[in-house]
Order: sequence, then structure tokens, then C-alpha cells
Amino acid sequence: MIGKKFGKWEVLGEVKIGKPGKQYECMCECGNISVKSGTELRKGRGTQCRECMYATLYDPQKEIGKKYGKWTIIRFIEVRRKLMHYETECECGRRSIHAAADLRSGKSIQCIYCHNRQNALKNTKHGMHTSPIYRIWQAMVQRCTNSNATHYYRYGGRGIKVCDRWRESFENFYKDMGDRPDGMTIDRIDNNGNYEPANCRWITHKENCRNRYYKK
Repeated sequence: MIGKKFGKWEVLGEVKIGKPGKQYECMCECGNISVKSGTELRKGRGTQCRECMYATLYDPQKEIGKKYGKWTIIRFIEVRRKLMHYETECECGRRSIHAAADLRSGKSIQCIYCHNRQNALKNTKHGMHTSPIYRIWQAMVQRCTNSNATHYYRYGGRGIKVCDRWRESFENFYKDMGDRPDGMTIDRIDNNGNYEPANCRWITHKENCRNRYYKK
């Protein structure tokens, strides 16, 4: 048996492992080593290692050129832990190695540099984080949703809410309300109503104080 080939297996030598029948250490053409029984080899039960079997069943070349997210598959590297690994290139030109399964599932859609740049753009897309209108929106959301906010008991604590559109993003709020006129503050027309386009307006602080008195 030693030196003979069975499929992709080449018999290296006999081993004693406590199993019935003769057992042989075998090396696959790819270099993987495993122990096979003589009966298994002679009857053709498994003519190659598992990695080669996966490579045979799933032609690695079929993935070349496919695009997943910002990644384009450039070339096949190897089968590792039962998964086919490829060299990939991001739209920015950076390259990496990924398992095809991770690309197909969306586990990785771009390189870390593109990911960080995307997050940076997301966080600065309106560039108004220090503006008065942004602070008004932020305070409005806080007093309606954060139970630790100073005036929560007067707003969220008694059921006042911010409409879904405005909670979704500052941009929606800004689109509906525009810039805050000088010396004015946001006001709810119906003091028991929610913060929403149809129930909000800009008024002066004096008018707001007067309204609070009459709305009680």
C-alpha cells in the first residue's frame, strides 16, 4: 500500500490508532494529511481531502470579477477552514483577502478606510452641530425622550412626543422649520400636542412666556 495512490491520496505509511483494520497516513495532492483505512481507500470512499472536495464542487474561478459592495474579487487564494478565500480590491484601490461567504452575506462591504470616511461624512453631512437651530432640535428631542433631562416631567413625562419625521433626523426638522428667526424660540400651538410641523411655530420669548401662562 505504501507509495500507492488512491484518487488524490498517496499512502505514506501504516499507523496504529486503535481502530479495526489497517490504517494508513495519507497525503492529498494539495498537501493535507489524514488517516484513512485500507478499505476506505480501495473502495474509493473519499478520493480527496475535504478542502479539495469543496474546491471541486464550487469552482473558485466562478467568483472572479464579481462585485460585493465596494469589493471586487480579483483572484482565488486558497481554501481555508472550508471557505474559499479571495484577494479583493475596494473601489478606493486598497486590497485585502476575504472569504467568499463573508462577501456574499454582506459581512464586509468595503475597506476600513472607506468605512471610516463614510462615517465621518455621515457625522458632518449638515455641518450645523454647533448652530443654534441644531441645539434647539437636540434639546427638543431630549426633553421628550430622556427621563433624566431637566424638564422631562413637563414634556415626555406627560406624554408630549417628537414626531417620527423629526426624530429620524435633524435635516427633516430643519427642512420643515428653517432657520430660527433672531430672538425667537420654538412653540407648540396646542400645549398638549406633540412637536410636529402642523403644531409648531417660531415666536418671541415674551410671547412664549405669555402662552405658557395662559395655556396652564
